[in-house]
Amino acid sequence: MELKAFDTVAQSVGTALEELGYRKTEEGKEGRSVTFVSDGAAYSILYRQEKKRFELRSCDAKDGKPDGKWKDVSLWLFDPETDTDSDAQSIAADFTETIRGPQNLAVPKAKKKKKKEDDTNVDPLFFFNRFVGVFPELKDEIGTEKDTYGDVRAVFFARNHLLPKIKALCADPSEKERVEHCGTLLSDMYVSGDMDVRSVITIVILNGLPEDALERMRPLFGEDLQKGCKAALKIKGKKFKPEKKKKSRAFTADTLNEMRR
Repeated sequence: MELKAFDTVAQSVGTALEELGYRKTEEGKEGRSVTFVSDGAAYSILYRQEKKRFELRSCDAKDGKPDGKWKDVSLWLFDPETDTDSDAQSIAADFTETIRGPQNLAVPKAKKKKKKEDDTNVDPLFFFNRFVGVFPELKDEIGTEKDTYGDVRAVFFARNHLLPKIKALCADPSEKERVEHCGTLLSDMYVSGDMDVRSVITIVILNGLPEDALERMRPLFGEDLQKGCKAALKIKGKKFKPEKKKKSRAFTADTLNEMRR
């Protein structure tokens, strides 16, 4: 499945790049990879077996050779033991859409800087994209969100798009396989996600699920998300008062007025 998935992604991205004037070079030594080069830039599609992750990378090129300073353009987790050909096609579509985007930049846009010790962390957009394999309609909803706002509003999108789908899925007794896939994704993303992703999972998704839905999915969580779920449930339904305004400036103004009299 791993080789077939790689071929699916590489073929789709390769077609897009060749249309833009890139040419395919030899396969790389770092896992399964293939590189496409133009006069001034290069793209690489790489699958890291140890991280179970597809990467679309880009760097500058000189005289038809990459300079080796690769930057990540898009990342997708892919486990050949649990993911399907449909997941591989979703990855291929995302990479191809990135290549054929309105700007067609050879060098990726700057992303939020991550801590060096946290290289495996993923952001909310990556998180939502992973659920396209469970809910295909999310792909168009993500695209609309990005077109409208330039980015995905993590909390709003999770509460209004992803959460209702997970609720409906858990309410259907016949959807055992998709529920298991969903629970595994939440657990995996909680481990590899950044703080925004973890907050979305615990505060928005888990706290937003009805009790019966949560109990159906909770046994699927790993140790980390079990702890996160337990902590999130402690604040479920609680309301927090906003911080009171400080009176120091008003006091200072009153004091100055008194001094002027």
